[in-house]
Amino acid sequence: MAAALSRALKLPGKKIHDLGEYDPLRQADSDDSEDDSDLSYQKNGTVQTEGSVEAACDGDTDAAVEMHTLKMKQRRLDEPSSTEVHATEVSDEFTVKARTSLAPCLRTAAFLLTLAFAMVLVLACAFFIPCPRSQPLMTSWNRSLGQAASFPPVMMLWDVNDDQVSDVIISFSSTGKVQGQRGGLRPQAALKLHTSVAVLSGVDGSVLWTSLAPERLKFIQCGIGYLGGPGSVCLLIGISHMLKAVNSSSGSSLWEMKSVYRSHQIPATPAVLLPDVDGDGFTDLLLGSRPAVLTSRLRDISFVFVSGATGALIGRSVSYNVTGEGKLIGPKAYVSGGGTLYVLFGYGNIQAVAVKDIYTQANGKGSLPPSLQNQDSIWEWKRNENLSGLYSNDSVRDVQTLSRHGGSDSDILITTKSRLYILNRQRLLQVWSANGSSIESSPVTGFFNEDDILDFLIQIMNKSNVRESLIIDGSSGEELWKANVDCCVQEATSVPMSNGRSAFLFWTEACGVAHLGQTTDVYSPNQYHLYLLHPLYPSVLLQLANSTALVTASATGLLEQQKDAFCVTVTMGTARWSRESHTGHLMVTGLGLNWAVSHSRTVALEDGTVTTIQKIISKIQFTAAEH
Repeated sequence: MAAALSRALKLPGKKIHDLGEYDPLRQADSDDSEDDSDLSYQKNGTVQTEGSVEAACDGDTDAAVEMHTLKMKQRRLDEPSSTEVHATEVSDEFTVKARTSLAPCLRTAAFLLTLAFAMVLVLACAFFIPCPRSQPLMTSWNRSLGQAASFPPVMMLWDVNDDQVSDVIISFSSTGKVQGQRGGLRPQAALKLHTSVAVLSGVDGSVLWTSLAPERLKFIQCGIGYLGGPGSVCLLIGISHMLKAVNSSSGSSLWEMKSVYRSHQIPATPAVLLPDVDGDGFTDLLLGSRPAVLTSRLRDISFVFVSGATGALIGRSVSYNVTGEGKLIGPKAYVSGGGTLYVLFGYGNIQAVAVKDIYTQANGKGSLPPSLQNQDSIWEWKRNENLSGLYSNDSVRDVQTLSRHGGSDSDILITTKSRLYILNRQRLLQVWSANGSSIESSPVTGFFNEDDILDFLIQIMNKSNVRESLIIDGSSGEELWKANVDCCVQEATSVPMSNGRSAFLFWTEACGVAHLGQTTDVYSPNQYHLYLLHPLYPSVLLQLANSTALVTASATGLLEQQKDAFCVTVTMGTARWSRESHTGHLMVTGLGLNWAVSHSRTVALEDGTVTTIQKIISKIQFTAAEH
């Protein structure tokens, strides 16, 4: 009975262990043993493994069958959840991969869109905004100012319209008709002189503005304004009493003062520009005057402070008695090594007076302005009211303050009849002196060599009564260049170049020809020549221009954008110049230097030198070089 029941309970495909038959339950148990070995079941507070449960059920076949059935049901219940987990994992993995593959595409698309927008913008700018054309070289221009009186005109260069090119401010006396403020013609008496101030564009010579002055001018100064800002005011100083400030861009009057000087005094030199002394933030002025008629007893020099903003006097006039003979030197401002502002002036001898001392005498013993409170003990000890002890007793003809490239240090250059002296700024010691025989002209400063120290162009009369032009080394006093240019040098100047050196320009007049001072009925015209000396080619001169009219003034300006420069010359025609009329045709000429060099004529100073130097110097770059 028991055997029959056992055979009836056998499942299909299960083998009896004794006979080696296949048992699917055991096979399933063996296949899942690794997965189910970790499962535990808690029963009556104890934990049992599946193996222990099966071992407990080996003795009970019914229990074993029941347990196997439960396991199969549990596995079926677990299968859907595992499938769901697997699907969730696959879905998450797909989402991550999709996001990872989408980011580079977005970055690439953004880059391409940005690149396309930039290309469109560049093409639009190239189409709608034309490229700046290179400006051609300046050639030359001429501007006639009509018939002018025999008084020499006053000229200076200043950029009045902010186009980075210096314009020409010129004052002259004329007769007949004159252009008014807005270009209209005003009739004047035939013999009545009137003074006009005209501003010509440095680019083409066109008239920017004109104005009338109550008297003939002696000096023109520009660059006055608020401290730290652009100087937009020009100062017009008359020959006797007029002092007027005008707007440099329009010529409109800002203020005008008369009878600024003491009785029988005339202006001695251009005004000394001071830092603010009256507290309004505007540049102030120190005016020096001298007697209108010089005698052995009347050689005093007077000073007066003037507000640059209003023209009002600051204090009273202060006078200094000056001894000596010769032409008036200064007054010129100079800042000592200790930062104290001095004024240098004198006749033959040089006196140095601190501006703060003049201010104290003019305004009493009140508080000094902050800009005048510095004191230099070395200068106060050495000056002794006269600097003549620092050089020979030779009469002084000129004094200049010198500054170096890229620095504020400045020395003093003293020119006497036969020598040049350099005084050190810090201790007023003589650096060197150079014997110039008979010096006929004031030194013209420029950088001839590469030591960043100013050199000096002078003209002397040697012992053989032959005129020589020299360039003196500013560091040692030695000769750097010499030429026997046996003609009178006039209106010399220098132009800075981009390599840090300077080209020297000077007008010369043929020697032995009659001058204006001679008492001839009709003036005989001279031949004037404009020469350029390049420091790299010292054996030749370039003749840039000629003139048969009297050269009365000359100056140079820069064209920064073109790396060029131009020379402005004022000439007085001689067609109607006679003792009766004393008038001549006034002409202002602007000449581009690079164009003039390319069309110049070479003058060889030595035998065998290159005579086609203008082809070698294809284009000089004239510009203020930074050091």
